[in-house]
Amino acid sequence: MTLVSQAEYARRLDVSRAAVAQWKKAGRLVLDGDMVDVEATDAKLKRYRRAGLPEITEPTQPVKRGRPSVKHVDELNSEPVRMKCADVMRRLADLDWTQTFKWHASAQDERARQAAQCIGWQAVRSPIRDDGHWGGFQLRIAAYIEAHGLTGDAVPAGRGFELEVWDVLKECRDELEPIDDDDEVMVRLDLLPLLAHPFAEFDKRR
Repeated sequence: MTLVSQAEYARRLDVSRAAVAQWKKAGRLVLDGDMVDVEATDAKLKRYRRAGLPEITEPTQPVKRGRPSVKHVDELNSEPVRMKCADVMRRLADLDWTQTFKWHASAQDERARQAAQCIGWQAVRSPIRDDGHWGGFQLRIAAYIEAHGLTGDAVPAGRGFELEVWDVLKECRDELEPIDDDDEVMVRLDLLPLLAHPFAEFDKRR
């Protein structure tokens, strides 16, 4: 029996942590405490998941960059950095309610697109059509599409084009929430302020 963290299991299958959280909620993870039983979960997903078991990614040694100083992180500019999710969420908490945003539609659409880029995702908007497309966003995991094509696992928040800007910001921010203590994420710190509250004009501090 091989036990790994939920975050590690997500990396092994090259899916989002949100997908693993959904599998847990649906009872598709076989857990030993907080750890995932790899063989038993693989078998369960293969048997009960409509799309079967996602393609397994060979494990790689994670890049440990240490905890850079604030000055050094700022110098990284648009380069993604690997950080602990807990550290990223602390940064976001410090940014909440300190940012000023333009609220007209085009500015908010651009905010949604760049906020998705912050975590390596894409926010794609569909124009309004008469076939059920209402002009909303769809989130896509760029790295997964590059490796496996545009499958269901590449679309973490539903397959339709039905997300508003608020939804995009919430889904991207939720992806930064740690599953376990050592959970890490690749993030662009120059775009991180876009995921700070307020999400809309009526989004008020509680």
